[in-house]
Amino acid sequence: MRKLVLALMVAMLAAFIAACGGTPGNDTNAAPAESAATVETSAADADNPFAKYGDITLKVASADNQDPGPKPVIEELAAQFEAKYPNVTIEIDFKGFSDYIKVIPLQMASDDAPDVAEGNQGWQIDGALVKSQLILPLTDQLETLGWKDWYTADTFQQFQWADDGSKFGEGTVYGVGQFGQSTGVFYNKAKLAEAGIDPASLTTWDAFEAAVLKLRGSLPADEPVVAMGNLDGYAIVHAWGMFQGASSTDAQSIRDWVFQKDGATFDNAENIAALKQLQDWVNAGVFGENYNAVGENDAAAAFAKGQGAFMMAGNWQAGVVKEGLGDDAGFMDGPPGVSGKHIAIGSSSLPWHISSKSKYPDVGAAFINHLINGEGSAQLMYDQVQIPAVQSAPQPEGDEYLGQVATGWQTLVKDGGLTLFLDWSTPSMYDTMGAEFQKLAAGKATPEDVAKTIQADWQKFHDTLK
Repeated sequence: MRKLVLALMVAMLAAFIAACGGTPGNDTNAAPAESAATVETSAADADNPFAKYGDITLKVASADNQDPGPKPVIEELAAQFEAKYPNVTIEIDFKGFSDYIKVIPLQMASDDAPDVAEGNQGWQIDGALVKSQLILPLTDQLETLGWKDWYTADTFQQFQWADDGSKFGEGTVYGVGQFGQSTGVFYNKAKLAEAGIDPASLTTWDAFEAAVLKLRGSLPADEPVVAMGNLDGYAIVHAWGMFQGASSTDAQSIRDWVFQKDGATFDNAENIAALKQLQDWVNAGVFGENYNAVGENDAAAAFAKGQGAFMMAGNWQAGVVKEGLGDDAGFMDGPPGVSGKHIAIGSSSLPWHISSKSKYPDVGAAFINHLINGEGSAQLMYDQVQIPAVQSAPQPEGDEYLGQVATGWQTLVKDGGLTLFLDWSTPSMYDTMGAEFQKLAAGKATPEDVAKTIQADWQKFHDTLK
């Protein structure tokens, strides 16, 4: 900055002398000559709108600490941003998700809040941040930076809030997500070929179920047809989201339930039918016998080593599956049911927010813009087997499997089929659904019982919002 200040002082002094009549012997009407340093600095400033701040540090908080995974992507894009704007230093604090969610509301409320931070869709984090006015609306960026074109209207709902935090799924956009995270069906090509099943033929839910039950009759009894690791209580819920999608006439009614819209209910015929079908699969041994004693990551690792023909899970397991199965790895969305559209659990990754306490919100917006839609950002994501969330992202080149995973996300988005994550609906829903699905799988609760208990949790929270 010292060069910049000196250059400006020289230029100002020259202008002042010229205005007072100039130096004797010179043409008083001549414009003062700019020094080479002034020209160089001016050119640099024209390319860097943030030079006016001098040397600054942009503090960033992220829960994307997985490596391999999103962390290397974020770090590389941050380095690119620093190279483009040399006076800006990006300081990133990575934490694991569980620890991050506990501390980020407190960090955002502190006097030393990060300038840019990831939140979490739902009432507990994003709803609280909006209600406390700790994050800025992104209305200007939607227009000036073109963020309005990043997602479909259905997808944008997960970032929208009433400005007082009282309503979710409508109103002002407060965040944007970097990665597309959706659930679908991984498959082992070799296992399917051995059973005479062409994955290209599994275009409907009925055809998929028929293939699953056929494989139950041909695979060894101690091997699952569909790999599952439900130790933490959520994997079976994620898988059931595809049953729900096949039974549902539209995804918006499911999102409305997540958003706590008046009149929404879980206790309906569609969900009960989906719960009944899940229970039938459990009783038929589709998931094997030990799935409740195995974590999701361990189940994915076992599937990657050849255990099971299918795995119904999140696309965040794509790298593990690819590493293990190689050319035998395949992926597809859960096939459509009664609606004819693909409907399943999924959302963008954690939304990026700009702190209302930041001194540099414009720098924060530019950084988010580079993270999500910067030049080359999509390929960096693909290199780490991460799926870009934006609609305009190119397909990965030369990788059929990764192309299937990317297509899975884009298809759900285009069909308006993202149902988000059901536990966003209340602060206690994660625990409630985990416990109820365990009872269902163990035969200790009927589908009707489960639907009623889940809706009771929803209603209790709904009443507090009133």
